[in-house]
Amino acid sequence: MTESSSESDSPKRFYPLAFLQIIRPQNCFIGGLTVLAGVAMAYNLARVGAISIHIPLFIYGYITYFFVAAGGNVVNDIFDIEVDKINRPHRALPSGRMTIKQAWVYVAFLSIVGLVFAILTGPYSSLIVLIFLIIGYVYAAKVKTLGLAGNFMVAFSFAFGILYGAFAFGETVGFPLTNTIPIPHWLFFFTAFLILQARETIKGAEDVEGDAERDVRTIARIYGYNVAAAVAATLNFIGVLSYVLIWVWGFASWDLWLLLLLGAGIVTGAGIAPLTGPDNERALLIGSTLDKVGALVGLIAFVIIPLYGILI
Repeated sequence: MTESSSESDSPKRFYPLAFLQIIRPQNCFIGGLTVLAGVAMAYNLARVGAISIHIPLFIYGYITYFFVAAGGNVVNDIFDIEVDKINRPHRALPSGRMTIKQAWVYVAFLSIVGLVFAILTGPYSSLIVLIFLIIGYVYAAKVKTLGLAGNFMVAFSFAFGILYGAFAFGETVGFPLTNTIPIPHWLFFFTAFLILQARETIKGAEDVEGDAERDVRTIARIYGYNVAAAVAATLNFIGVLSYVLIWVWGFASWDLWLLLLLGAGIVTGAGIAPLTGPDNERALLIGSTLDKVGALVGLIAFVIIPLYGILI
């Protein structure tokens, strides 16, 4: 690392809380729900055996995502230490509460635990997780600086759990590997992916100053706030369309119409807010926050929809 970052390799004391904060457990916890949604949705469509026999898959899949995502967050902070000294100096590494060496050891531990549980979901599923893990490291090291491609990786990482859950279920029950991810899963995936891609685009507009430190080529830095706001709005609006199609094509019960209106309304607001003042920090913050809330509402819907189909 750079000379300035090496100073963080000599903390005066050990900070256990830093090891919790650096993995951003709230994000790992929420992201893990995408795996549960993917498994539940796949079961709801196939109805192979009693749902109780698939409980281990729910548990292993969730733990796999949690630890792999946690390791990815630490790697991200290792490579982002100089940027975070400007944008987020309170984080574990830039604040000096954790050393780079400690962070890499922690990454190894988290990744190994995640892979062990991935193996329990199936050999092909674990191979996919391994590839996903490696791509995450490459993203943190290099791809993140490419702007749109970096945003793509962040959004894909969150939505990946839906596809992974379906694939793991299909492998467990013996489906052909080429037919393990049904159409509903792809709609859920694209909804989550587009909304998160939009949020990352808006965050790029918020973090222009810090991103300049590492020459992160976000849309806002290269093309300006107006273009970033327009791109984010477009992604959000397409995400809303994908979300609505889940109901229109009959993959969700109209009894859950409130989730449809709530999710679509929030994300539509997220798309409109930055357009009202793309160079206004408040407008950007509103758009980013609404995208985050909209993604959470969508995730709740992704979990409730298949469970509702199973129980009713």
